[in-house]
Amino acid sequence: MRSGMQLLKWTPQRKNTLRGFANIRLPNGLRIYSCPVLFSYGKAWATFPAKPQIGRDGLPVKIDGKPQYVKVIEWGDRTTADRFSERVVELVRERDPSAFAEDGATSAAGNQQ
Repeated sequence: MRSGMQLLKWTPQRKNTLRGFANIRLPNGLRIYSCPVLFSYGKAWATFPAKPQIGRDGLPVKIDGKPQYVKVIEWGDRTTADRFSERVVELVRERDPSAFAEDGATSAAGNQQ
């Protein structure tokens, strides 16, 4: 997976642990849009997009004021998930070296394709 994965687009968006969203193309051609890229306690990681959890009342579920999300897809094992995450983070660092700077810093790359 390492050699062929591509970062198609990086959209910085800092909010809490979120640093932005990555559009990725896997070596097999599959495109994954809006992968959240996060940073907390000195560690960066990427995940698949998720959808908001909807309650029986039809409204988004919130716990302590924070929306809850449900997985839509996932890797079959932790090792593959970790490799994917590490590679996405590498690609983001190459595109936008300031993406994981401490809070208060601003991403210099902006919305790039």
